[in-house]
Amino acid sequence: MAGAAGLAAAASMMGVSSSVLAQQVNRWGSSSIGSTGYVIIEALASTVNKHSKTRNSSMATSGGAENMALIGEGQLEFCQTTSTDWQPAVNGEPPYGKKIDVNQVLAYTVFNCSPMVRADSPIKTLADLNGKRCMPSPAGSSTAAMWKVLFEAAGIKVNWTYGSWRESYDALRAGAVDCIPSLLTNGRPSPILTELEATTPVRMLPIPADVMKKAQDINPGVVSGELNPKDWKGVSEAMEVASFSGILACHPKMSEQLVYDVCKAVFDNAAEVQAIGKQLQDIDPKFGARYLMTGFKVHPGAAKYFKEKGLWRDNLTVAG
Repeated sequence: MAGAAGLAAAASMMGVSSSVLAQQVNRWGSSSIGSTGYVIIEALASTVNKHSKTRNSSMATSGGAENMALIGEGQLEFCQTTSTDWQPAVNGEPPYGKKIDVNQVLAYTVFNCSPMVRADSPIKTLADLNGKRCMPSPAGSSTAAMWKVLFEAAGIKVNWTYGSWRESYDALRAGAVDCIPSLLTNGRPSPILTELEATTPVRMLPIPADVMKKAQDINPGVVSGELNPKDWKGVSEAMEVASFSGILACHPKMSEQLVYDVCKAVFDNAAEVQAIGKQLQDIDPKFGARYLMTGFKVHPGAAKYFKEKGLWRDNLTVAG
């Protein structure tokens, strides 16, 4: 308390309003430094700072699973999540241990994070990964969570190892692991994938339709995304890969006006956000509403924004 009083006094001497210092800074959890999720959340938080009266700060984390846990502990106001995080988090399933109360805000892309090997690898199918060294990025990432569901559906067991996206990609380049995730946003390769391909050609593993169906039965957040040669030269023909949608989540304590202002700041300036990089090309109000998940609560502020734009879907649920 004495420190706060001193800070306010110092602010007064400098002509700075103590109300400015007292303004809440909303904490946004992103992902590991340099990852696509990190770039996206950094861009969204800075855009909201620029185009609203709210103050926001992005911080690096290990990804969606950790972000959900931090929301549950009240240590984040907004965060990156993916569609695969919601069922276990809301239901209190592993790795959470308790039910997480969290609201959807908007969708910002579809991540294509399917198993990928070196082009010269003898591994040709998902079944060939049995017993192999697999590195699905950080242990607390959404990709790691999705892969465990996918491999359970395929009936295979692998040797897990974890690291940042940079460490994962360097490990495949060095031959230290057998399989890592692709990293594309709605079919568009991320910079780290393009960099890898410059020295190490890679190949996607096909996902059998029955395995995809079993994975979706386990977790409905697993979705099938399409890769095609016109967007990424890493495939010679169109193919379906394991994917999940990226969803901005928030703590339910956030006010309706604040979350409405976040949506307005992002989507009313969509062209500006898209210009930041190709990871942000899906920032659009139609996309933002389309990939929200049924069965999980949407924050009233976000619902208000999408209803005003005529984009609300009746199968979505507004948080009470």
